[in-house]
Amino acid sequence: MALSNFEKILYEMNTQGDFSSTVLASDDGLPIAAAPQPSPYDADTIAAMVTMVKGFIKDTQTRLKLAEVDEVAIMVGDRSRLVCRYFAAGDRAFVLTTITQPHQTYRRLMTHAIREIQAEFQE
Repeated sequence: MALSNFEKILYEMNTQGDFSSTVLASDDGLPIAAAPQPSPYDADTIAAMVTMVKGFIKDTQTRLKLAEVDEVAIMVGDRSRLVCRYFAAGDRAFVLTTITQPHQTYRRLMTHAIREIQAEFQE
């Protein structure tokens, strides 16, 4: 089975970061691509959770008059994280979500993947 360009980008990011799961979703929570490897997490569920997080962010921004949020990280008891990075590519909004291992760095790899995804829309 041939991988889409998005799946290749996510696969590379997931492999380099040893992440548990990586999903690219539309701004409204529809899964677009997931890292093609076995994962204990369902891509559809992760994408749906992204919309719930987005709603919380929008409400918080409005109430506290914060600038636009581009990243949310939720750390759990074992120090692993659910990280949502919000970005635009072309004229569309996306969310790149990953679940990291405890104490795993992620920002550089996610930034690189976002730039590659954005480049796909410029071609």
